Amino acid sequence: MNIQKARDWADLVLKVTSIAAIIAAGAWAYYQFWVTDTTDSNIQLGISTEVLPYSGNNRLLLIHVRPKNIGKVLVSPEHLTVSIKDLPTDLKPGAVDLRKLKERYSTDILDNYKDGYDLEPGVLYDEVVALVVPKGIILSVYGEVDFESDYEVDQTAVVTVK
Repeated sequence: MNIQKARDWADLVLKVTSIAAIIAAGAWAYYQFWVTDTTDSNIQLGISTEVLPYSGNNRLLLIHVRPKNIGKVLVSPEHLTVSIKDLPTDLKPGAVDLRKLKERYSTDILDNYKDGYDLEPGVLYDEVVALVVPKGIILSVYGEVDFESDYEVDQTAVVTVK
């Protein structure tokens, strides 16, 4: 085989390989950005509570607000609010609309972060709100994270303070 023929074959193989690589890269980009939506925000929010002895008939209620960014892009939430409402003990059997309860306390955790608050991809955060409450009550704890102006994620927990 002469040198010219070898060059022609090498050139053909290089061009075919380049075309195949461009097609593969296009398919990968389509899959990543349109099928799996890797550029979209994906936030989870967890709420948990702890009740600790405090003094006399009072207890220390610790509320753990745990936002987690399970997406692949940085998210900067606009609000991370916690609302605590009293659940009356004299309700009749049936459904309870937790949104209509009397509010005891509400706060936006992000007010403590003047330089902003970023949720890095794959990181679980744990913000704690502490309240002194009387024992023998039942509370509804509602947490909400707002981001990108139109999206929110929320979570509710109910705790009995013993």
